[in-house]
Amino acid sequence: MLREALLEFKVGIGQLQEGLRRTEAELARARDEVTVYTRRGVMAADIGDEETRVVAEEFLAKSRERVDLLERKVVVQRDELFLAERDYAVTRERFQSARLGVNPPADRGEGSLDDDSMAPSDQFQLDQRAREAAVDAQLEMLKQKLKPRS
Repeated sequence: MLREALLEFKVGIGQLQEGLRRTEAELARARDEVTVYTRRGVMAADIGDEETRVVAEEFLAKSRERVDLLERKVVVQRDELFLAERDYAVTRERFQSARLGVNPPADRGEGSLDDDSMAPSDQFQLDQRAREAAVDAQLEMLKQKLKPRS
């Protein structure tokens, strides 16, 4: 069972890493858009093109919202990856101990008597941030779908 769990962890960690890489690349593109729209707004203001300046400001605001969302998403994905890697290490240690016929150290296990850390509240905060990021991502996706095409 532990061997299967380790394999599942490896696959899951790989998927988390790939998702994080994609989000970081998307964040870099979104930051570039902010730079472009800022520059376009300044150029339009310099030549007195009010309509173009207003449109650039609208796109700039949307791009900044997107950057904010993606920054939060990256934080959540990094937290999730950290937790998965930590769980993998604990499971690997248990597997190695079981393979050698040795009991793993009791103080390292989850829920041990010595484990009075803030893990449950930390986990709650991580879960809350993940839920908020998921809702924000869904909202952004719906906005993109409903956005009129011109």
